[in-house]
Amino acid sequence: MFLLSLFLTMILLNSSLLISAGRGGHDGGHDGHSHGGHNGHSHGGHDGHSHGGHGGHDGHYHGGHDHDGHDNDYCRRSTDTKTACEGSVLHLSCPDHFKIKILAANYGRTDRTTCVDYHPWREIKKTDCYSYHCLTDVSARCDGRKSCSIPATNGEFSDPCYGTYKYLRVKYCCKRPRS
Repeated sequence: MFLLSLFLTMILLNSSLLISAGRGGHDGGHDGHSHGGHNGHSHGGHDGHSHGGHGGHDGHYHGGHDHDGHDNDYCRRSTDTKTACEGSVLHLSCPDHFKIKILAANYGRTDRTTCVDYHPWREIKKTDCYSYHCLTDVSARCDGRKSCSIPATNGEFSDPCYGTYKYLRVKYCCKRPRS
């Protein structure tokens, strides 16, 4: 039953991102800008931003777990997906008077194009790598805050697939708190 639920969640998430990919592959984000990363891949960035790639990445979110969507009605019009390679830190933030709502999260690997620079094939070939407690952990750390930072490390999420170079991918929105 759990696997069926996970499968259906992935289908719903992919279909929503396919729609956004048709509008340019990026949902807009909290500041309306797409920050291009080195080689089109996402890196966590030294400038405080997590750079969303668009060159080698197919624009789809392929994994992780998703909330049931009930709070999505209260989100701003757009969502954002940020990625940080293993060993870096993912930074999320919302504008004033808005709070983070985590929609999906995965620490692992679901494609062979994200976070691949200088890594041998044996470290990126596995694409069915999921940290099953990632959504719960990221939500506990970030939901309801204006900003948060999450290390993309095995120490934070354990190691869901030993020998595979992983990344943390988080889909979130900025929502106005209810008064």
